[in-house]
Amino acid sequence: MAGVSGSDDPSAELLQAAAASFGLLASTMRLHIVWVLSQGEADVGTLAERVGGTLQAVSQHLAKLKLAGMVSNRREGRRQVYGVDDPQVATLVRLMIEKLAGPGALPQQPPRAGGGEVYRFRSSGA
Repeated sequence: MAGVSGSDDPSAELLQAAAASFGLLASTMRLHIVWVLSQGEADVGTLAERVGGTLQAVSQHLAKLKLAGMVSNRREGRRQVYGVDDPQVATLVRLMIEKLAGPGALPQQPPRAGGGEVYRFRSSGA
């Protein structure tokens, strides 16, 4: 990663970018959205139900997360399906939630059908 090497401190620009990313996740609803999406893809209606928000509010939060490159979407029939675009962001959110919840406080997630977790769904151009 540019700006971090050995014992060097990160550059001011890198620290500012990191603070902005953490600031984006400081919203309870956006954090909840990333938490839900870290478990798998979902459409706006499903997200609204899970996070307890209106369709409009969830859509606005998704737009901000998408602009920041944290989530992306794809069309599936007539609906837009969202997913976490960066597995490291999903991991960071999940680790923090699990740490704060304490051991055994959260139910263990069942293994996904077809293997490991899938966070990205950008088309390969094929």
